[in-house]
Amino acid sequence: MKNKILIFAAAVVLTCLGQTAQAQQASNLGVGARVGGFSSGVSVKYFYRENVALEGVVGTNFGRKGFHLLGLYELHAPAFNVRNLQWFYGAGAHVGSYKGRYYHERTYAGYNDSYDKTLTTMGIDGIVGLEYKIAEIPIQVSTDFKPFLDVNRDGLFLLPDWSLTVRYSF
Repeated sequence: MKNKILIFAAAVVLTCLGQTAQAQQASNLGVGARVGGFSSGVSVKYFYRENVALEGVVGTNFGRKGFHLLGLYELHAPAFNVRNLQWFYGAGAHVGSYKGRYYHERTYAGYNDSYDKTLTTMGIDGIVGLEYKIAEIPIQVSTDFKPFLDVNRDGLFLLPDWSLTVRYSF
């Protein structure tokens, strides 16, 4: 099952890259690394309008055995009258599968760790951050706060996530 999901995620990313390459519009696509508490991985951001972007992340959490897929719809606006600096905010959703003791199961006696269980998670995400585009070298650097609501068989969790992302712009 995990292999099918990974193949599906790779196909989605490659399809997005192929469509963008055909469009041949400068600086509409950025690919790079996102390092955060819960959503670290490969980030792909595509601007389909000047101030509207779609971002996808395929990744994992350090220490967890598994992966997640994250999709975000983001709106961008100039920040502090600084050239190439933008605020962005938006929302999206995620799905993931992990194995290990990272969630807890409620029982009458308290909580039992979810050791050696495969947990499928899904939820909704919000995001707000700042992004700077370095024009001389086509690099985008951003930092963001992304709280998310995570649902799995062990319960409902509201979690914070800060991250730093560096992307190469095509």
